[in-house]
Amino acid sequence: MSGKRLLLLSLLAALAMAGLVVGVAFYFLRPLRAEAVAEAFLRRPGIAVREARYGLELVPEAPKALLAFYPGARVDPLAYAPVLAPVAEAGYLVVLLRVPSGIALLGKERALEAQEAHPGLPLVVGGHSLGGVAAAEVAARERLPLLLFAAYPEEDLSGIRLPTLALYGTEDGLLLKEEAQERAKRLPRGARVVFIEGLNHAGFGAYGPQARDKPAQRPREELWEEVRQEVLLFLEGLGWDTPPPPQAVL
Repeated sequence: MSGKRLLLLSLLAALAMAGLVVGVAFYFLRPLRAEAVAEAFLRRPGIAVREARYGLELVPEAPKALLAFYPGARVDPLAYAPVLAPVAEAGYLVVLLRVPSGIALLGKERALEAQEAHPGLPLVVGGHSLGGVAAAEVAARERLPLLLFAAYPEEDLSGIRLPTLALYGTEDGLLLKEEAQERAKRLPRGARVVFIEGLNHAGFGAYGPQARDKPAQRPREELWEEVRQEVLLFLEGLGWDTPPPPQAVL
């Protein structure tokens, strides 16, 4: 084979490899955009919507605490408005955190940036999927109440006690029920663990179907309402001076 032909084949192979890398990166890093229904929840009465350097704030008239929420990988933070905007209506300043490249692990300090902007409010950190991993790390380090959607800590936190609510779906195709039950052993002592019947992985927000997920088995409006009620029950039960340990439900 001539040197020119070999060089040409090498160049073509390099271009093909580059195209493959770009294609894979696009597939795994493409954003999961919020559906139009999510934006409608920003127009609910009693809350103001503000853009901040760390995310989108949903601000009630007289906030009693701050919930900083990390999105799942590549998920538009706005997608969680159907669940969390009503939480803001109930009196909690909710921040839908924006993180670099849509990966919460690259922006773990965003919740603390939100706290710096609202120093008078107690802080709760939460997250969905990979965002929950980031939230758990921050909660453990800062000793903060923790809210998890289809998520678990990377490290074993069973040796510490933090007020924790962990919600999972029985139809989650990315975090199967058996795996979630096993991983829940890493949660802080006294964590409340709830499996919501019929809920899938993407059903915690409004961003359309997700690869490898199962279809939800109940109307999503019903599922959103059930998630909201669990979140509000958790937040209202904290008692900001001396948070009581939630009871475990397995």
